[in-house]
Amino acid sequence: MKFIFFSIVFFLVTFISIGQGIQFEEGSFSQLLGAARQQNKLLMVEIYLNGCPHCAALAPVLQEKKVGDFFNAAFVNAKIEANSATSKELQTQKGLTYPEFPLFFFFDTNGQLIHQAAPAERPNRTEFITEVLRHGNEALTPALRTSNYANLFAKGERNVNFLVNYGKYAKATKDNTRLTQICSEIAKAFTKTADLESATGFYIISRLINDYQNPMARHFFANLSKYKKYNTAENPKAFQDAVDGIIYSTLYGQRADKLGSAEVIAMRNAMISTGTPAKVASPRTILKELEAFFREKNTAGATNRLNVYRKLVPMQFLDYSYLVRFFNEKATDNSYVPSLVVWVNDGAKLYKASDPNQTKKALADLYADQAKAYLKIGKKVEAKKAAQQALTIAKAANLDTKPYTDSLGKM
Repeated sequence: MKFIFFSIVFFLVTFISIGQGIQFEEGSFSQLLGAARQQNKLLMVEIYLNGCPHCAALAPVLQEKKVGDFFNAAFVNAKIEANSATSKELQTQKGLTYPEFPLFFFFDTNGQLIHQAAPAERPNRTEFITEVLRHGNEALTPALRTSNYANLFAKGERNVNFLVNYGKYAKATKDNTRLTQICSEIAKAFTKTADLESATGFYIISRLINDYQNPMARHFFANLSKYKKYNTAENPKAFQDAVDGIIYSTLYGQRADKLGSAEVIAMRNAMISTGTPAKVASPRTILKELEAFFREKNTAGATNRLNVYRKLVPMQFLDYSYLVRFFNEKATDNSYVPSLVVWVNDGAKLYKASDPNQTKKALADLYADQAKAYLKIGKKVEAKKAAQQALTIAKAANLDTKPYTDSLGKM
């Protein structure tokens, strides 16, 4: 059986680089892991991105004989392009994302990620080789692996280089709770303006900081003009990506269900101040703004925000269909109802039967929601008319009319 399995692995996993350097094998992630298991070695996967200059700088180093001798003896090695199908398989199976390129991931024979490294460019080939070999040695040493960083962190390790590497590991493994903790500790070491606005400070802000309230983020957003210098020919959007990255991480991160309306509005304004058109920034935050207003029991604020938004951004039928129901469910008072009546009428005008996404049921439900809103303010005649409209649409579309009939019967 062992001979048969080895034969299968041999044919499924093929060499794509033969020479003095690292011998990279190809195949699916599962096949690569099978080869590592068969050879009782760790699996090293280099993640690279086409067009990445740092990846291009690393490539010849990996073909050095000294590097090849070490890695070929210790690991089964593979290189995977970040946008490839194999990369997507790896990300899905292991729950990974890529904080930067190039990256080394090291897996044990059970497929567990045990170490992660980002080899940095060095001023000469000898130092670059030493850098790559260092990461390989760390992967072979349990106490130095990134999978052991949680233990070191718990014991009080707070060296900045350690925290940065731990942050990259937390980001790659999507451990956002831990990443927030790590970034809080990093911020304690970056309190001087010169440090915050240095290349290292910007690197940390742009790659790791994941919360708008982190002290480093607060300095960044209060002094945005100081950071535009970090746009380069290689990465002309570095500054804007940093702005967007922190904002999105905050909007959809740990504090997403605790954000206040003022904070969300401030983030929207920050995007606009850095060059994102208001018509583009507003759709990115509108739902988060409305959710925040409702958490604050400020239905009038939410209503006003949507009315302002409607004048700025053209809304579609499905936008109205979703938001009308959203207001009916979330509003903490009835002040929104007069506006909702208008929203339903405007939304219905946008309905297109030719659009497969715009179902008759959604149109019927739109009027049913209008009827519910009318009832909240005691306008039974108007409610009954809206409910009848919903029932008429449902009948014409051969939908299940019971929900609409039941609703009408209660009026």
